[in-house]
Amino acid sequence: MFIFYTVNPEPLSFPKAYILKVFRDKDNESQCIKTVCFPIRNPTLKQKTENEAYECGRLFVKELMDKECNRESLGR
Repeated sequence: MFIFYTVNPEPLSFPKAYILKVFRDKDNESQCIKTVCFPIRNPTLKQKTENEAYECGRLFVKELMDKECNRESLGR
């Protein structure tokens, strides 16, 4: 199993938000398992919102991977 995330501005030009999508890739098939919108609260601090989205993605993927490793170590 492979778990990954993407963070994309929406819309691409003059973004109003960053969209986080977390995917699980199993048997060569990707499935979106979580989508979160991070609205830009301050137009002069777009990078802060983007960083929040990336951090959330990293933490969520880590949590899923930890659960998967625990499940494998228990032999399930």
